[in-house]
Amino acid sequence: MTSVSVEAWAHGDGWLSVDTQEWINDRGEYAADLTDDLREWMDAHGHHWPHDEVIAAWITDRTGEPPAGLHGDGEMWHHNLVNFSDHLIDDLGFVVLSSARFGDLMVTVADYLGHYVSPTVYRSTVDGLEEWAEYTTAEGECANGHRWCTQDTVHLHSWNDTDMTTYRVSDRVRVPFGDRDRAYAACPKCGKAVRFAS
Repeated sequence: MTSVSVEAWAHGDGWLSVDTQEWINDRGEYAADLTDDLREWMDAHGHHWPHDEVIAAWITDRTGEPPAGLHGDGEMWHHNLVNFSDHLIDDLGFVVLSSARFGDLMVTVADYLGHYVSPTVYRSTVDGLEEWAEYTTAEGECANGHRWCTQDTVHLHSWNDTDMTTYRVSDRVRVPFGDRDRAYAACPKCGKAVRFAS
């Protein structure tokens, strides 16, 4: 599980965030051989941007079979950086796919604000590529044992449905003494800090 921090400007003004590289490391392992091969292949074929079609062509060229999507069929799945309001990682664009020869892969293709970068390939270390699509979910617990979850990083719900009220994450943000480094999300039941993980 990746630890989730609270980024904030003031009371009632903040959001949940994770360290992008930590989030990736919890799900995949850097594949230097495939990264080098993809970059060299792109250079050799005159591709400047790692579009989905380019990555699919690379896999097909190397394996003789097109890659598959999240569930073993269909198109590859990608995370689109156009949406900045409802995910924990907002400085990453990536593609997840499955290949008959290389297994399950994740390829980073963009950095902050969606600018294309040299692609980096990771071998997936999680069961099922669906975990790569769960970049909006987090669970947390306060010191008194009250458990909370968010599916979209905007709304907070009781983890076991004991409280049917929906709270806004930003409304629960507290910044003690104006120190943004100490920001936390207050438990709706008792006010204690909720520690989240993704």
